[in-house]
Amino acid sequence: MAHEGVLRRDGQPYLSHPMNVANILADLKMDDIGIVAGFLHDVVEDNHAVSIEAIKKNFGEEVAGIVDAVTKIEKDIFSDESLTKEEVEVESLRKLILAMIDDIRVIFVKIADRLHNLRTMESMPPEKARKKAQECLQIFAPIANRLGLGKIKNELEDLAFKYAYPEDYEMIKIALQEKRSYSENFIEDIKKQIMELMTANGLKGEISGRVKHLYSIYNKILRQNITVNEVYDYMAFRILVPEERDCYAVMGLIHSKWNLIPGRLKDFISNPKENGYKSLHTSVIGPSGQPFEIQIRTYKMHVEAEEGIAAHWKYKDGKGIDEKDDYIIKFREEIKEIVSQSGSDLASNLNRDLHPKDIYVLTPQGKIIHLPRGSTPLDFAYHIHTEVGNHCAGAKIDGKMVPLKTELKSGQRVEIIKNPSVHPSHDWLDIAFTTRAKSKIKTWLAQNEKILAIERGKEVFERELRRFKKSTKDIEKDPDIQEGLKKAAVPDIDSLYAEIGYGKIDARAFLKRIYAEEEKEEVHIKQGATRKSFPVPVSLGGESDYLFNIAKCCNPVVGDQIKGYFTKGKGLVVHRATCSNIKRLSELFPERTANVSWNEESNENIFEIPLSITVKNRRGVLGDVTSLVSSANADIISCDAKSLEKQGMGEKGIIKLKIVVKNKSHFLKIIDKISQVEGVVSISRNAP
Repeated sequence: MAHEGVLRRDGQPYLSHPMNVANILADLKMDDIGIVAGFLHDVVEDNHAVSIEAIKKNFGEEVAGIVDAVTKIEKDIFSDESLTKEEVEVESLRKLILAMIDDIRVIFVKIADRLHNLRTMESMPPEKARKKAQECLQIFAPIANRLGLGKIKNELEDLAFKYAYPEDYEMIKIALQEKRSYSENFIEDIKKQIMELMTANGLKGEISGRVKHLYSIYNKILRQNITVNEVYDYMAFRILVPEERDCYAVMGLIHSKWNLIPGRLKDFISNPKENGYKSLHTSVIGPSGQPFEIQIRTYKMHVEAEEGIAAHWKYKDGKGIDEKDDYIIKFREEIKEIVSQSGSDLASNLNRDLHPKDIYVLTPQGKIIHLPRGSTPLDFAYHIHTEVGNHCAGAKIDGKMVPLKTELKSGQRVEIIKNPSVHPSHDWLDIAFTTRAKSKIKTWLAQNEKILAIERGKEVFERELRRFKKSTKDIEKDPDIQEGLKKAAVPDIDSLYAEIGYGKIDARAFLKRIYAEEEKEEVHIKQGATRKSFPVPVSLGGESDYLFNIAKCCNPVVGDQIKGYFTKGKGLVVHRATCSNIKRLSELFPERTANVSWNEESNENIFEIPLSITVKNRRGVLGDVTSLVSSANADIISCDAKSLEKQGMGEKGIIKLKIVVKNKSHFLKIIDKISQVEGVVSISRNAP
């Protein structure tokens, strides 16, 4: 009823899509709740006459919950100022992932939806198809892998690869087609040889051979920086046997017949992957020097490798999780942590942290830890335990001390050296690779902001103290320091350090007041951005007694949206909210950023703004520009002009001005006047 009369882009009735989604879910052994949700997953989004309440009334709360979770957030429910299109997409993804944490069937429905869309994407506009396909490679294929859905993951990747990177896809496809005849003959010959080998030794099983998935070949090309013609081990075989012991017996026979490629033997039976995957992998050199890969597993292992959690699906209160499935529980916890710690970079964090763990390292006790390629000892420490990470003083790899930034490699034995006096610093955020480690570091930094402020303040105070040829020993027995603390309204020296670290007290002014008596003004106010002494124009939480400076990278003026960042020695540095630097700093050091506003009571301020004006070279253009600036009651601090002919920009020139304005309205008035000058091509607020 909801999709009646609606057609898909390919001309098929729209109903064919939800029916195919339901079929995919049935193949995954989904329960009736999940399959019904698959049928209904689009009725709310594509037909607004159907509400979530109507679904709940007719099909129950669980079905309604799943349908609601996979329904996108609609753009029109937000005002233009609230969320951009990109932000809406991030919030839709966040909504989906959070719902998946509560009910794993949500992501099954979404994966089935995306898989059928990829199967029928020929009629979609290329750019839209490319975006959808890249999203699948970045998010949904890694999730399918972590859920153990090997068969679904491979199909998602190969279909998405076709639309995400069509030129690369065609290149690899053509290269493999040229080898098709050889590959088919080779596969049949090797299958026959393996079967004869097994039969001669009393082993039973099934053997299949294939050319590897195109996307896995593409990843190998990127990872090893080689051409498609340099990929030699592009064929793989799978041997299925009844018992686990048969796996090892077959592997021994394989190695007795063909030479093993060093470093390519992997035992995922003794040490399963994070998603529960079990199998033996080995690569050998076959006839005529042709390398190929062999996977050996039991029939039961194969079913679990193909179907993942669906292979042993058990429902408890409708949530579809067997609590004994430890890897699923860990997966939920990891997802929750990624979502809670990710802002606009949610998709990239999901891709990085859910990507197949490429390396494994050992603890001193021999326990295997799986980590993403690029991980460091710091990531290892936080993987073991939060406290191990928080007090990580150093690391040993295979018994040798190494820097914390050292990239780990498979097979290494890692030992973390702990020290109770060591704690996270902002530098650790550059060392850590995984979202888990970064989130733990950020959490500690946020919870211990005062400790960090004291450290920053002490560093600044001691540096200023040396200017007066004093040491920290002097302040411990100096009565003038105690008097200074009283006048500054701080109870002790650590509180003084904290106030300096927060930017509320100027260390140099504090010491001058004690030792030089040269400064009579308040010790905790500094207006570094202005050229005259006017009332402080910036307010932080209603307070305006902060040491502050105006950021030179973006030069905000009264009227701009602004944000503050606490620095060492400069106090609160005020940026425009749109400044790329403050956005980057907010992500790296959220505990140092603060929401600030202009002090409305302060309306007599001056701000230095650099301008870069591109003009067509003509006589008098510089004079016209400068005279218009003066007519707008703005002072010019500096001026520089030059031709750009040597830079290959023809008959153009650039005028660099530094002007003084009162506020944004004043600034925009000046820009408007300059733009009307004959020959002005463009105006940039910040001179390069």
